[in-house]
Amino acid sequence: MTTESKTAAWALSLIATAAIFLTFFFDDSNPESTVPGDLTGKSAVTADNQLRRLGFANIMYLSELGGSATVRPDWTVVSVDGAGQTVGLDTWITIRVR
Repeated sequence: MTTESKTAAWALSLIATAAIFLTFFFDDSNPESTVPGDLTGKSAVTADNQLRRLGFANIMYLSELGGSATVRPDWTVVSVDGAGQTVGLDTWITIRVR
């Protein structure tokens, strides 16, 4: 190999190594956020808006009696599973309402 070929091969190896390093150490493919701890007592609509502004899309509502519920202005949040925890934005957030 000529000197130019060796230099080019070395430079290409360095660039490939840097690309692999950046891929594994700065991977942001799973963004996270903290589930607010202050949703209890708020309306379901307010809680839904606050969670969606943070980037959460998978939000499930359960009535206090155990059945599935829809977001209605007259529902009040009783509890939020994972409140105060940092989780991935694709995590299901369960909100109990009454």
